[in-house]
Amino acid sequence: MKTTSVLSAAALCLLASACADSIPVGPSATSTLAPVNGRVSMLDAEQIASVTATLGAMNDDLERVGAVVRVGRAQLIYKAGAMHLASKTEILANDRDRGFGEEWVKGDPRRGGRQGVTYALGSSTGGLPVIRGATGAFRFATLAEVNAQLEEGMQAWRDRACSNAPIMRVPVPAGTDPDQLDQYFRGQPTSPNYAPAADIIQAAWHPLQFFINIGGPDGVGILGVTFTFYFVDETGAPTDIDRDGNRDLGLAEIFYNGAYLWGNVPQVDEVDFYSIIAHETGHALGLNHFGKIFVTKKDASDGIQLDDIKYAPLALMNALYVTGRSDLRGTDNSSFCQIWGGKK
Repeated sequence: MKTTSVLSAAALCLLASACADSIPVGPSATSTLAPVNGRVSMLDAEQIASVTATLGAMNDDLERVGAVVRVGRAQLIYKAGAMHLASKTEILANDRDRGFGEEWVKGDPRRGGRQGVTYALGSSTGGLPVIRGATGAFRFATLAEVNAQLEEGMQAWRDRACSNAPIMRVPVPAGTDPDQLDQYFRGQPTSPNYAPAADIIQAAWHPLQFFINIGGPDGVGILGVTFTFYFVDETGAPTDIDRDGNRDLGLAEIFYNGAYLWGNVPQVDEVDFYSIIAHETGHALGLNHFGKIFVTKKDASDGIQLDDIKYAPLALMNALYVTGRSDLRGTDNSSFCQIWGGKK
């Protein structure tokens, strides 16, 4: 599959079609959420127009070089402690269908006829996250530690009994660059050695500026982002070769924010590996955000605290991460099974 791109335009907030996943965030990661007058909890029409234009420019570049895919959307998860919220009591209303209109096709010949999907860990520019060591001192995680965390997050979806479609890890061939959007959001040309090694690229950890380049000043609160690409035909139209009413997924790239402290023990400003890896991988597998995130008027009256945030329903695929481990719940499982139950 050739997806060579020369994407080069400066990036704004990238939230695809409706852009309803974007939540305003602030510059500091504190444990208290202070209402800020004048901020809104959803993008306004002008911002949506900017996002749509940016996404369109990326796809114009892909079309120009004859790529067989287009960028469909980017789905982000935000850290609640890094947000400045509006005084509205409804933070985010994102009740959704099971998916987002793009799905992997079982046996797709463009992906080697695979029944499931492959994934790989690699990036030409990404690095390893910072963790808290056994002595309490901060250090970079080892590759072995990251591999263990990645496998636990992937196993969450492999364990769903409704499907036995493989979710299989593959290596990145030596001398190749498996991800392309890392260069795009650094204002660099795509590497001449770019070659997607798998259907899903776990593209490692990147510096804060990378996420600011994606989301503007609000990008400081982004913990992870998944970009999905769909296949197009020779005319540039999205394909639906299995006629299920969804565009055919062709590639996903996932990026994690290296500016945060990552770990497995709930601590102040620490981000749980499993929660974010499993969440972003859920997007790569075709799951959308869902659930309403809100506070009551009583909670909002004296300033919003982390404990005031409520979810309906609470799920791993909620768009907002607070703290600690978020396990898969009933809605996560049912949504996955609606998509993957027929891909046995």
